[in-house]
Amino acid sequence: MKAVEASKYGFIIKIRQTHRSFFASKAVIDQAAASFRSAWALTGVQHARVVALLVLERTKDGNLRVIDGALQLCLCNSAFIPCDSSYEVAMANRLVAERRRFRKPLRLSASDTLLPNFLLMDTAPETAIEVYGMETNEGYRRSKAQKQALYVQRRMACIEWIPPADLASVCLPACR
Repeated sequence: MKAVEASKYGFIIKIRQTHRSFFASKAVIDQAAASFRSAWALTGVQHARVVALLVLERTKDGNLRVIDGALQLCLCNSAFIPCDSSYEVAMANRLVAERRRFRKPLRLSASDTLLPNFLLMDTAPETAIEVYGMETNEGYRRSKAQKQALYVQRRMACIEWIPPADLASVCLPACR
């Protein structure tokens, strides 16, 4: 998504790859903003890409109206790595710039108990990277402590970045 602009009858969604406009009601826009907050916040920001999956219907006038959709925040490069926050985008951009081999684990089932934000595959053994960004939220801090305990229990190396600390201060292990 390139931009979302208010119009006389609701909103106009602009996509980077086309000059066509897509029209949406306030209800559709409010739902997208609430359901996909991280992606929504970075719509139109140059260093991030928001991939949109839109369900469209053609109006009697031939316009395209958005009736539903989903958004995914992605890394700004040809890899389009899914990210959950602007901090994850920054870390992913660093990993790509440093030409690191990594993957972004995605939750595929409820039994996936330990999913790092990124997993460095060019270290022996693989190294987890966690980007913690909501330190003022009590529930988030509890979840963070549980994750940290799982890393210790499983004897898995984990690098942590806690923004707003400078990303350059994070010391990544050398490639093997």
